[in-house]
Amino acid sequence: PVRSAGILASLAIVVAACGAGGTEDGGPAPSADEWRTAVLTDARTGETFSVNDLGGKVVVIEPMAIWCVNCQFQQGEVAVALDRLDDPSLVYISLDVDPNEQPDALARYADERGWSWRYVVASRDVARSLAAEFGDQVLSPPSTPMILIGPDGAVVEQHLGIRGSDELIDAFERYLP
Repeated sequence: PVRSAGILASLAIVVAACGAGGTEDGGPAPSADEWRTAVLTDARTGETFSVNDLGGKVVVIEPMAIWCVNCQFQQGEVAVALDRLDDPSLVYISLDVDPNEQPDALARYADERGWSWRYVVASRDVARSLAAEFGDQVLSPPSTPMILIGPDGAVVEQHLGIRGSDELIDAFERYLP
């Protein structure tokens, strides 16, 4: 019960920080496709990119947070799936949607576990844009949301809930070129 209360309190903070309208400076809310066009920075490598830059590849976005036990379990399954697939046309992005987390902590989190895919801290505008397109639950890391984007840039699947490595491989292979 105490652990559940802590998770719910953390979730409330994330949704409150990311879900409110407008921007940090009081400007208008971000466009619905901000999550596709925003410049993202890989917390481990410093490389910058946008989701739109990854056209021609299957892109998987997993909204997550360092404190999320479900996320850590899911990422363990992802590591197995990515190792087995070893396909350069598949890009996996763990997108930290907790506005209180910092890139250096996220990089340590990934490095300590030996996970080498892209880890990015989402700006509030990116998080709000995701919520505008996919609903507020996409900002709930414990629900283990996952968004799959096909090589043509279209969202081909949105999923909530933990998937095992075999399930992940099946889902990813369905869209690989």
